[in-house]
Order: sequence, then C-alpha cells, then structure tokens
Amino acid sequence: MAKVSLISCNTNLDPYPVYPLGMTMVAEAARLRGHDVSQWDLIVHGHNQADIRRFIQETQPDFVGLSLRNVDSANYNKPDAYFAEYKEVVEAIKSVSDAPIILGGSAYTIFPKEMLKELGADFGIAGEGEQAFCALLDQLEMDPDSAYPIYYNNTTMSGDNFACKIREPVLADYYLNKGGMLNVQTKRGCPHRCAYCSYPVLEGRRYRFRTPESVVDEIEMLVREYKADYYFVTDSVFNDAAGNYLKIARELVRRGIDVPWTCYLRPDNFTRDEAELLKRSGLSSVEWGTDCATDVTLKALRKDFTWDQVIHSNNLFAEMGIYNAHFIILGGPRETPATVVEGLKNLTTLQRCVIFAGIGVRIFPGTAVYDWAIQEGQISAETNLLSPTFYFSRDIDRDVLHQEILSAFAGRLDRIYPDGDYVDAARAYHEMGRRGPAWDMLLKMNISR
Repeated sequence: MAKVSLISCNTNLDPYPVYPLGMTMVAEAARLRGHDVSQWDLIVHGHNQADIRRFIQETQPDFVGLSLRNVDSANYNKPDAYFAEYKEVVEAIKSVSDAPIILGGSAYTIFPKEMLKELGADFGIAGEGEQAFCALLDQLEMDPDSAYPIYYNNTTMSGDNFACKIREPVLADYYLNKGGMLNVQTKRGCPHRCAYCSYPVLEGRRYRFRTPESVVDEIEMLVREYKADYYFVTDSVFNDAAGNYLKIARELVRRGIDVPWTCYLRPDNFTRDEAELLKRSGLSSVEWGTDCATDVTLKALRKDFTWDQVIHSNNLFAEMGIYNAHFIILGGPRETPATVVEGLKNLTTLQRCVIFAGIGVRIFPGTAVYDWAIQEGQISAETNLLSPTFYFSRDIDRDVLHQEILSAFAGRLDRIYPDGDYVDAARAYHEMGRRGPAWDMLLKMNISR
C-alpha cells in the first residue's frame, strides 16, 4: 500500500472558514483501502512554501493529492483568483519530491484540462473523488503507464456511500474555534437548472439521498465526539420536492438534538408547520438561493420560483425567529434599468433579513450563461475563464448600477454592498470564538444607523 499526502489548498476565510470535508472523505476512503494517509490544511497548518516543503519532506509520500475548492471569489467587486496560490503549492511539492501529484475537488472538476496543464500536475480526477482516487492509486501502483492523465469519474456513488464518519481532530478543533461550525452533507446532485450554476457539472442532475438516520447519526457524532455546537448542511439546496429534508428534521427532533445549524434553502411555498418543524430541529439561520429580485430576472436565470415565494419564505421564517440572508445578483441576463429599480424596491418587502448584493454573473463552462456569453460575443471559445470573467446584460451601465445599489443600501448595515467592511467584521467575529455564519449578528444585535 502507498503513502499518501493530501493537501487542502483552500485559503479563503470569507465569509467563514470551511472545514475541508471533501479531503477528509477521500482520506478516509484511502485509509479503508489500506493506504497510509496524512492530511495538511493550508489554513490550519500553514500555506507558505516552506511549510508545504516541510510537510512533504516529513511524510515522504508516494503520491500527493491536492484538493482545489474554489477557482476564485466569484465576486466582480473583489475578483480574487486562487490559481497562483495553487501553482505555488505544486512548485513547493516538486522542489522536494518526485511523487506524482493528483488534482481533485470542485475547482478542478470545472477546469480539468486547463488546470492540469497550467499547474503542471501529473493526474487529475474530475468528479467525485473517494472511489476514483483509490482506483487511480491502484492503477498507478500496478501499471502507471496505463493511467490517463485525467480520470473523468462518471460513476456516481449512492447516498449510502458518502457518509463521513470521522473528522480530523486537529482540523475539527481549529474550525470549531475559528468558524464555529463543522459541516455535513445529506445528499448530492441538483435537479434545478439555474443558468449560472456548476453544481450539476460537479454532482449530477439527480438527487442521491442519504437516509435520515445516517445523516443524524453523523450529526450526533459531531456533537458527541467533536463537541460541535453549530453545524452547516453543505447541500447545494437542503430542501427537496419529495420532503426528504423534513424527515431529517423529524429525526433530529425525535432524538432531542437541538444544536443550532444553518443551510441553503430554495424559496418555496413552505407551510407554517414545516417552518416550525425546522425551527424545533435547531435551524437557526438560512442562506436563501434567491439570486434575483424580480420575476423577470428570476426567469432569465432559470429559477423555478417567483418573487412572491421569496417574500413568503423569508417572512415566514423571520416570524419563527430564524435568521435570513439573501444573495442577490444584479446586472445579469435580461436586467434593465427598470428591473434594477423594481428589484431594489422588492428587496424592501423582505422582513428582518440581511441582503448581500453583487453585480455580474461569473461565467463557468457547462452553464447556460456560458452559452449566452458566447452567442452574444461577450466571450469566445478561446477565452481563458480561469481568470474571473463576468456576464452583464447589454442594457446595463455598470457604473450607474454600482451607484444605484450604494444609494438604495445607504444607512443600513443589514444591506451589504460591496462586502469589504463586512468581511473584516465577520473575521473579527469568528476570531473572538463566536458561533454561526457571522451575518446573523447584524440581526441579533438589531443594528441600525
């Protein structure tokens, strides 16, 4: 069996530090196959080249796996790209080891050919990594010359196979102290067809559910063994049409687990009973997948809900004492000066919530927005999308849009655009050991100017 060193290359702390669940899942799968696995997190252990070289020299791996989480910040106002940091990690490894370097993770899956070439790694896994990584290790040990550079994993795992029954203790302790949360995944896949989203590329278009019992077993383990007193459900969208998410909530209530948690929800026609159940299960705050502020722009981004459903969902949950946040993109497909005015007015109908606004839609391959950008001549097939590139409606003046948002949000600390000051405050909030997503502090404290 092989000695394997895994490195989580994420260094982004905004809006909160995120436990590298994907790396831990791959590590546990490799250990179960008999491999000797070491893990390194650039946030926790150090991210300069000397730190990385020391880790590789100490572990002397046969193979090195890099988990690449984000391509960039996807923020037009602060378009931080992480490619250069990933390049430095590869260079540090190569300076002290000849071990093959294997890339994986969501960022890599979006740009498999480009990243493999530009980073100078040896192999890559596009798609789910647990089983694929182990299969690639087997092949490289038996017949390395037969391995293709890119392993496109089209075999999806069932929900029974991606529970994560362990966390790395050092990492868990760090993230609980710095971000206040550990994380859990209840399903993979997404059947929704949002025009900008890469989730179907990453996980497929069909939901693959874990059983409610399995999910709650894992949550119970996080509370009991790692002393988690806040957790995040990492699903692209937690609620589903079949109501499996409600089964998880019922199981949490049945076992008396009321540790606070947060998740992403899709606006819908929630009943009061459903909202009350989620509240009793510990749901403390929600980040809504709203994205637009008018029916015209929601339809343009292929959102399958209406603005009335957004109002209903937000205001119902607010009445329950659940904190709400919305992330709104302005300036995207079919945006006009009229829809901007309408959208900013619509936002005033949402009670007791934090609203983050951004402009422009980050263009990723394999999405409808990518196709529209090609058709409209905003990009070409040769455009290097590793560099942050954004789609804007032709009817929008970006400078005017910027000023309109600033004017509409002026005087309100619960309306955030751009997010520079908020990010600094959130980081300080977590450094003090506070729990939760940080934006909820604006509502808890009832801050106003």
